[in-house]
Amino acid sequence: MTQRNKTAVIGGGMAGCAAAKELLKSGVDVVVYEASPGLGGRARSWHRAEIEPDVGVNLWFTSFYRIMFDRIREYGLEDQLVDMSNNVIVVDDGTPAELLSDSLRSLFRYPHVPLRDRIRFLTATAKETLRRRQLDIFDPLKLAPFDDGTTAAQYGRKILSRRGFDSLLRPEIESFWLWSCEEISAAHVRAMQAQVAGAKFYVFLNGMEVIAERNAEGADIRLEHEVTNLQMDGDGVLVSARDAGGTVSEERFDDVVVATTAPVAAKLTAALPTGTVSQDIREFLESQRYEPALSVSYLVDYSSMPSEAHIVAAGADDPPVKTIITFPRQVRDEEGRPVDKHLAFVYPGRAATRRLLGLPAEEQFAETSRLVTRLWPDFPADAEPFQIAERPHAMPVPEPGRYRRSARVIRQQRGPVVFAGDYFTSPISEAAMLSGMRAAEALTAVSR
Repeated sequence: MTQRNKTAVIGGGMAGCAAAKELLKSGVDVVVYEASPGLGGRARSWHRAEIEPDVGVNLWFTSFYRIMFDRIREYGLEDQLVDMSNNVIVVDDGTPAELLSDSLRSLFRYPHVPLRDRIRFLTATAKETLRRRQLDIFDPLKLAPFDDGTTAAQYGRKILSRRGFDSLLRPEIESFWLWSCEEISAAHVRAMQAQVAGAKFYVFLNGMEVIAERNAEGADIRLEHEVTNLQMDGDGVLVSARDAGGTVSEERFDDVVVATTAPVAAKLTAALPTGTVSQDIREFLESQRYEPALSVSYLVDYSSMPSEAHIVAAGADDPPVKTIITFPRQVRDEEGRPVDKHLAFVYPGRAATRRLLGLPAEEQFAETSRLVTRLWPDFPADAEPFQIAERPHAMPVPEPGRYRRSARVIRQQRGPVVFAGDYFTSPISEAAMLSGMRAAEALTAVSR
């Protein structure tokens, strides 16, 4: 069989770098194009020297991320793991209550819903946990049979009362994922229930991007290179890219892995023939919706907020602020002494996020400072505005039927152009890496 010589990976996020690793293992020369100054994509953290550790948007991951932990062991990164509390505080009508994913005692003491709903929730979770191998939150091939067109809200109201759903299950979904339960597939909720019971939570000391960087070692990495066009060149693909200085270059590749967001993937491949990108795949990309995210962070006195807390809003309405997450940090005072602080990340609700995206930072801070006390009245008035991260395409929405379409597209994938991204299942680094590995397999299987 003819060995493929050179593959372009467009997008240096978790999916693209996972694809690069698999391609390199198969003996392919790999070029990774990344439009930003660093690898990691939406899993990339920001870093500021004023705090210790200096990492900012430090995404959580859990003990059931199998690929992630394989990489951690392979790269000897165990010392980068930081255990995080699963201290979830649900605020319902102004009243906070603790709800821990690994504590039955916490569930049975949870005051926001009747005992009957707590028992129903526990029963439903136990039932889904028995299906854990099938209800794989990362794998659309496994989730597709459970994606029957039912929404998360319909599922939740079937197993719980309306109040039980709005104050127990809905906050667990919408605070972590920022979606509306009326818009997403029940398969996602069922998979989360199956996996999360008893899970341990972690962050990386220096940011999750370290996994992407290690995965891509050995590739020709071209940062600040934005791919602007793809076109067929015989049985290969001609890739046009523009660097930070505006210079456009062209290079021919045997294959391409498009590991960008779905809208970018759709735009880049719009002119390719249907024999290369089928109409089904094209419609799959074009129809993917995203929920944007706005992370507004503040430095606050350590004693002013609960530590390592995930403070979330209950209820069916879209709240002004959906979530507050606190991470311990240290800063140096004027004499250079370390001072304990909390870095508090505030995530506005869906409508507020859309309203604030793109505004000047000072307006975003001012409005978020006004809104945050609606969720947590004791949020300190002297909180120091610190950093803002905007992600217009943060959360691909897994609408009912989306997993079935994802599975169909995965089975269709073949060179010279294949796709990878967390939009195949859910916005999780583990899911992104699995999609990248599968995209690489779709290319290398032909040459084995």
